[in-house]
Amino acid sequence: MWWDWTTAGRLGEHGEQIHEADADGNHNYLSIKGTFVWDQNVRPEYFWFNGLADHFLITDTIKEIPIQMNKLDGAYSDKGANCKTSGCSKIWPVKVHRGKQPYDVINNRLVQVKTFSKVKGEGAYWMDFDWNAAIKAGMEYVGLPYSGEYGFVETEMYWPLNHQVSPASQSLRCVDCHTRNEEGRLSSLNDFYLPGRDFNAWIDNIGIVLIILSFIGVIVHGALRIILRKNCLHDKN
Repeated sequence: MWWDWTTAGRLGEHGEQIHEADADGNHNYLSIKGTFVWDQNVRPEYFWFNGLADHFLITDTIKEIPIQMNKLDGAYSDKGANCKTSGCSKIWPVKVHRGKQPYDVINNRLVQVKTFSKVKGEGAYWMDFDWNAAIKAGMEYVGLPYSGEYGFVETEMYWPLNHQVSPASQSLRCVDCHTRNEEGRLSSLNDFYLPGRDFNAWIDNIGIVLIILSFIGVIVHGALRIILRKNCLHDKN
């Protein structure tokens, strides 16, 4: 899922706006908004999440790219005593929307763009298709400085999934997560040991020894029962 503002502004042969759609009627391209990539039955990405989120504000300085518009709080370490202060984290399925949007390259901040106006010449991007004028007008409206130089930066928005759950017939199997396959659902969460996915020679060898000992224990136990039963029958006779 992708929304790219960098491609906005392309017009037709006679200056008309362009509208392109796929077979399902979803907009692939709009002159006023750029390029879209749609998807359905999306496989979610997985994050540690404790129910709290931070939000990137227009006054915040960009410190990492892609910008996390609503950064989810949580980590594997949020357990035990840490839950009292930060909340207990769980592995949560998340739909991630990615894109590119304009920012001030000198002030290193996202910008407010004026998009709509009923007439041309007021700086609205959807009428004049001039990024610089639209950003200048938008930033003046919100009372924030603009350097006059803009670029585009990648952003991410996270939508934790708590509805639209698949039916039981499509529920995940153990192997979907507990696998060494790079396509495993939890392959991106590598801050903890996951049985079936992670390899540790000591743990694997201990597991093998325990299985062997358990097998020997079953045999010895069965043999003792047979011997003791025969002795009991012999004593009765």
